[in-house]
Parts: sequence; C-alpha cells; structure tokens
Amino acid sequence: MGDIEAGLNTNVFVLIAATVISCVILHFLIKTIFGSKKKEALEHEAESNQNAPNEEAASETAVTESRASGKSKKRAPWKGKTEYSHQWLLKNLKGHPGTVLLVDFSPNGKFMAATCDDSTVTTVDSASSAARRRKPRDRRRPSASSPPPSTPPRISPEELAEALRPHILSPKRMWALGYPLELEPNSTKAVVYINPPPRPRPQFTSWDVNAPVFVPGGSQSDSGRGSWGSTPRSDSDEEVDHIACAEHLCVRCDKNFKITSDGEYVFEDPCVYHWGRVSESRYVCCNGPYGSTGCVVGRCHVWNGTKPGMNGPLEGYVRARSPRGGVYAIDAEMCYTTAGLELASIAVIAADGRLVYRSLVKPSSPVVDLNTRFSGIRPRDLARATKTLRDVQNDILGFVGTDTILIGHALDNDLRALKLLHGAVVDTCALYPHARGFPLRRSLRTLTEELLGRSVQRGSSGHSPLEDARAALDLVLLKVQNERSRPRAAHHQLPVLQPYDPLVSAA
Repeated sequence: MGDIEAGLNTNVFVLIAATVISCVILHFLIKTIFGSKKKEALEHEAESNQNAPNEEAASETAVTESRASGKSKKRAPWKGKTEYSHQWLLKNLKGHPGTVLLVDFSPNGKFMAATCDDSTVTTVDSASSAARRRKPRDRRRPSASSPPPSTPPRISPEELAEALRPHILSPKRMWALGYPLELEPNSTKAVVYINPPPRPRPQFTSWDVNAPVFVPGGSQSDSGRGSWGSTPRSDSDEEVDHIACAEHLCVRCDKNFKITSDGEYVFEDPCVYHWGRVSESRYVCCNGPYGSTGCVVGRCHVWNGTKPGMNGPLEGYVRARSPRGGVYAIDAEMCYTTAGLELASIAVIAADGRLVYRSLVKPSSPVVDLNTRFSGIRPRDLARATKTLRDVQNDILGFVGTDTILIGHALDNDLRALKLLHGAVVDTCALYPHARGFPLRRSLRTLTEELLGRSVQRGSSGHSPLEDARAALDLVLLKVQNERSRPRAAHHQLPVLQPYDPLVSAA
C-alpha cells in the first residue's frame, strides 16, 4: 500500500510540472508573436507623427482662430486610439485629398478624418471644416447690427409746446378725422362726422351661370347688409315693430342687429367674426381669405356708438374753460356696451414721461364684451373700478386747460370715449400718415417698431394705456428732434381728403 501511494504522488507532481512548463512556453510564444506587431504599429505611428508636425500645429491654429469669437478653450491634439487597417479607411474622403490615417466617430453618427500627405491642403481643409462646424452656432447669436430701442431726449414743456404749434390739428382736419366738435358755443352738445371705413375688395371669383336672376322687388332674400327689394315679413318682425328699438351695424361681422331702449337685444345671435385686420386680401388672425367665415365666435353683436356720416347732437360732453398750459400724452381703453364703446381705463403722462393720472372707469351701460384682446380689461378690473365717467372728466379738467396740448394716437377715439371737447391736439396718425393716404392709418405698433426700435402691444394680456401713451409721446419727441436737426426745412401739413357733404362744406 505504501508503494502505491508513493507512485500516485509522483504522478501528480509530474503532471503539475508539465502544466506549468506548458503555460510558460505558451506565454512566451504569445508575447513574441503579438509583441512584434505592436512594436511595428508604434513605430509606424511615431513615423507618422514625425512627418506631419507642422500640419497638427496649423490645424490647431485654424481651429483656435475659428473659435476666437466663441469659447476660449483650445482643443487638445488628436491621439491615436487604435489602428485601422480596413481598405475603406485608406481611400480618399470628400474634403481630404490625402490618405486617411485616423478616423474618430462621435455619438451622433458623424466622423472626423485626418490626413498627412499634403500639409498645405490639409490646413485649408481643417480651417474650412472648423468654420462649417461653427456656422450654425454663429447664426443663432443675436445680430450686433440691429438697432437698440431708442428714446428721444426729453425737453421742457414750454419748448415742446412751441415746437408742436405747427402740428396742432385745425378744426377742418379734426372734422375730417372724426373728432367731436361743439354744436354751439358754450354748449355740452357735440357732433361727429365719421368717414366710411375703407373696405378691401374681395378676390375675383368666377361667375355662376346657375345663379338665380335678380329681380327688383322680388321675394329673394339679400345676404348683404341691406336689401334693395322687399322681402316677406314674418310674425316675429311684426312683433318687433311694437317695441321701441334701434338698429345698429355690428363692427365685427357687418350684420344688422336691434337693441331696445332698455339696452336689451331683440335677438341674441352669435357673432362670428375675424379679429385681425385684412392684409393683401387675407385676415392676419387666421390667414383666411377676405370674405371667409370668421374664426372667432362672440356671444352678441357689438357696435361702437357711431355710424358713418353725421352723428349728433351728442350730449354729455365737457370742455375746459380757462387756460392752464402744459403738454400731456393721453391714451384710453374702451369696452363694448349696449350704448357702444365706453371708457374703461385711461392714463395720462406729462412731457417729461412721469405718470400724471391713471384710473379704471366703470361703464354706465351694461357691458356686452370687454374686448380683452385689445383693451386688456378683465372682469376683475371693472369689479374694483369706483370712478364714473363724470368723475374722470372732473379730474382731467383739473389740469387740462384750453391751451393745453394733448398728444395721442388716433386721439379722436379717446376724446369720443372721454366725451371731451378740445381744440389743441397733436395726432401721431397725422404726423406719420399712411403711404396710401387718408383714411388709412398706420398702427401704433408699426410706428413704434420702425421708428423707435421697440415693441408695444405684443402681449396676450391686451394693450396698456400707459405704454401706448409713452409710445405716442416718444413718436412726437422724435418728430421734433428730426425737425430741429433740419431747421431750414419747411413744415407742410398734408391735405386731408374728405367726401363731399353739404354739412361738411357748411362747417
């Protein structure tokens, strides 16, 4: 038994020794074979780096120059990560006339290739590729050439008043622009002449040969604003005749509707309209063609309290009785009521830009539409309004005299809502007339963007009377500044065209 155990132990030792010797031999063979290949690769890489040192320096210089306007970091030189032996990598790629030696891939699928055959060509290509990589980022940067918002310098009220004397609207121009004028001297009644608003012509459509023939006095209904012929009357129309009501034209959808003397709608029809203006025969709100169905639905029809032509006599107007001097910019926001447009908010600033007066106004008639998109008035604003129109009139006449100059944009709307008779007004619509002439007017937002370089009336919360008043004042100051730079230029007011009317001629 002892001999057998000794023989087994000897066999185990021999097996272990043979295994160790085999591992040593195998390791030596692997090191010898693969070590030579690795040494050749390192020698090849060292030779490549020695042949193109100038190329790497030029490439680094080009990248640094292309990034001079951006980050100040300097990209580290490329280092060989692995050896490429595929035939595709040895071919010429677009933009690299030499042989491709190194390719580095990025996570987004793009790659960067480096060559070293021609240092001159490679340097140009590296700079151009770096410039191409930087170009999209440069486009996203704000342009330095865009003019910053400008604010004209302030001048004293006396100097401003003297400079604005030639620009005060004459009674004839005020009449043509729709300003309220007194019916009789020292009275509280006024008259207003409203020119018919310009209507864009609809696009020409082909004739319908199957359309019914129009017969005057026939029974066919008219889909327009009125009807030249007679139409059958219904029982509901006969019932309306017994009620004292007034017919008005909706300023949003151009449809007729009736309101009783108590301020109630006879028929509460929804108002489908476009809230945007017409530009190039299309509505700016929804880009729909002129004459298409509206994109907004209102609860009721609305009107502005006036009609084309003569309006009056209108009662409730006030005017200053004594001179007080000064120059003020004024802007008001209105809302739609059963009596038309009524004052809801007002702001007045002085010639130096300080706020003089600002107040919310409670309308006297039931509110139909707050017109929040343009007026910025919300139900919570009117809920905390305590002053009436009469209170605001008394406050305004506390610092506005007969010789006080009032500045505004389309100031005729503000004075009608305020029910104020005033003869010394400067309107930016007259200072900067429309290119196509009267009765077209340029908007305050367009004038402010083009001349002052800032944006107004851009928020979704509606217009701000304080912001609009300051914009109108800055436009007037800019006009005065330009005229002072050209003192020899004569000031000429453009003639205002108005339609012939006997009452207009008599006035």
